Amino acid sequence: MPDAIGFYWTLPVPWAGFTALSADVDEAAKQSRTIRYQRDLIRHYAKDNGLTLVHEAVFLEIEPDRGSKAIMDGLRKVAPIARKHGAQVLVVDFAAVQNWRGHQPLHEIAATLNLRLQSVYPDEIAQGPDTFDPSAHFADWRRRQAEWSAGKSARLGAALARAAELRAQGASFAKSAAALNAEGLQSPSGKQWSADNLRKAMAPKT
Repeated sequence: MPDAIGFYWTLPVPWAGFTALSADVDEAAKQSRTIRYQRDLIRHYAKDNGLTLVHEAVFLEIEPDRGSKAIMDGLRKVAPIARKHGAQVLVVDFAAVQNWRGHQPLHEIAATLNLRLQSVYPDEIAQGPDTFDPSAHFADWRRRQAEWSAGKSARLGAALARAAELRAQGASFAKSAAALNAEGLQSPSGKQWSADNLRKAMAPKT
């Protein structure tokens, strides 16, 4: 049976606290529905097409709204495995439906690494008692992302107002940042506050 590698990627979601992904595929599938969907779809595809999955890999992108050239790091790790087994690399082609969540850099970099990329159509699949519809899933994700982006100014204002109170009480930037994180007052990007980024955010604008 021909050999194949499953390669699964997703975007971080800072507003939901999703900023890290396990390197273990099955653990990553518990953390991300998108990863779980790709894993299950490609496993079904491999079985139906007489392919042996010799390896599976996951990759978490660096930006919350787009694929980037950073994915080269993930592809470089699978390249020697692909060469050893003469394996093709299976990826879900999300852009095949309504042109959402495409990843042009992935295809370009795969070509430079001489990887044989095989795109798999993003069909709906059953997952337990539910059916995963990627089109509906990402439509909901885009709506929630838009709501998060629209609330950026309000989040920043609330955090800076609280930081000003803490600083007035004599708290250092480090202690103020820790307090904001503990109180759930997020930074505009959704990342944790640090002494450095809080200092910059509170600096007078010139």
